[in-house]
Amino acid sequence: MDLYFSDPDVLSSICKLLGRAVNADPKLVLERSAAAYRRLSAQGGSCGLFDESDYFLGEFAILAGGAFRLLGDREEAETWGHRAEAGFRHTVNPGPQLARVAYLRLTLEYDRGRYQNVLDLLPSTLRSFEKFGMKTEAAKAYFLEAMTLKQCSRAQEAFEKLTSLRGKLEERGGEEAGLLSQVLVGIGAHHGLENRFQEALETYQQALVCLTRTDRRYSVADLKMAIGETLRNQGALSPAADAFREAVEIFAEVGMTGNVAYGRIILAETLIALSRHREAEWEIQAALPVIEAQKMVREGLAAVALLRESVSRRHADPNALRELREHLKANS
Repeated sequence: MDLYFSDPDVLSSICKLLGRAVNADPKLVLERSAAAYRRLSAQGGSCGLFDESDYFLGEFAILAGGAFRLLGDREEAETWGHRAEAGFRHTVNPGPQLARVAYLRLTLEYDRGRYQNVLDLLPSTLRSFEKFGMKTEAAKAYFLEAMTLKQCSRAQEAFEKLTSLRGKLEERGGEEAGLLSQVLVGIGAHHGLENRFQEALETYQQALVCLTRTDRRYSVADLKMAIGETLRNQGALSPAADAFREAVEIFAEVGMTGNVAYGRIILAETLIALSRHREAEWEIQAALPVIEAQKMVREGLAAVALLRESVSRRHADPNALRELREHLKANS
């Protein structure tokens, strides 16, 4: 038996380190947390004097679940959520940790496009966070609510909630810079959709400043995608393509293959608008196998077959590409 796996203080430090690293390197966190879970489980409850073994089994499991979600594997994320719940349920005070598991499940519902489920169930989880004084988790829940409202075509409500959340986070003095950057990206995206392009780009710049204080590489990629969409809506196609390509490169480094595929599709659409057809075909050819392997589109979506056929003829169908991009965005 590894001595440090029987020391609660050491395990607590490991969990904190992995928690800080999940946004920078989810693949590493997944590998380490899953391995730690299995080694601790094999020891049969020999950590600490009370409920420490169950608590740390839950901690390592929820870390693995969160990493799996970032990497786009929802089924594994759900499985590890069950493992986290199984561990936390046997602790002396399970309430706060079970609320974290509930939040993980709600994010998976959001990823699957089950937005009404999120809106129906989120208030209960949010009350738990507030009851237990979990300010960071509560802020994340408010952000999830805003993003869900946006997906439900309630853009103005989403914008108002994001603006309110921005004020609360700024009052905390940069304590949650990573989340604040995501909020700013959401606000900037709304400005862009309302054709307030200058305000959008200024808000994105503020988000970038926040991100310099974090290690959220995937958030930088999200920001690049948002900038690209705003530039494309302005008609600045070439710099938009550059922003999309930078986002794809970062997503690939982090291991978020689903995001890479979506980024390649929107990049291909932009390249076609620039009459750079051959480059667009390369991006589509790289994206389609991932889209199909990860079942990112509903079975039988005609756009996939049309795209594959048109690319084989060296002339990508822009209508099929747009349909696929819109489907992926609606389910991203």
